[in-house]
Amino acid sequence: MLAVFLFALAVVAEAWGSAAPAGQAPAEAEVPSSRQAVIVLRALAYDGNLRTRAGDTIDIGVLYKKGHGRSEQMAATMAKAFGVLASTQVAGLPIAVSRLAYGGTEALDKSIGGVGIDMIYVCEGLDAEVGAIAEVTRRTKTLTVGSGREQVRQGLSLGVFQVDAKTTILLNLQSSRQEGVAFAADLLRLAAVIR
Repeated sequence: MLAVFLFALAVVAEAWGSAAPAGQAPAEAEVPSSRQAVIVLRALAYDGNLRTRAGDTIDIGVLYKKGHGRSEQMAATMAKAFGVLASTQVAGLPIAVSRLAYGGTEALDKSIGGVGIDMIYVCEGLDAEVGAIAEVTRRTKTLTVGSGREQVRQGLSLGVFQVDAKTTILLNLQSSRQEGVAFAADLLRLAAVIR
């Protein structure tokens, strides 16, 4: 079964590794939300601790900064992208999606506990809060997905980005382990890993 996921992920990454649109630098191109959602869910299937962390449902929270136009727009787009995949199962578990406005660490902690969030997608506009968000997610064993490369470098677990005209999974290995995630070696071979 893992080999099937590995093959599917490799095919998806290769198919989406086309050049960036004309006039746009390849390193700065953004991976469409629908592609990010598919790749993130496929990567999630490689977490050996997923069933322990998630329980009966994989709850995805899309975290945004209220009053920040781009952040709110990204939250709506990503929630829709994950929502389209709601009928999909990851490692035999259904998924559920919700949007969360960031209101500080205490509120985030309550949201994670109250809703049972297992993975958080961190939208644009929250770069200054990455450290605080990571403190909460490491304590609650919640996987973080960044919308920007710098967020992953600063301590979120992973993200899907366009690098040198290829769709790439950037994985912060230490952060993912601190969040209670145990990604299989097969995924590590496909990702660009920050150790």
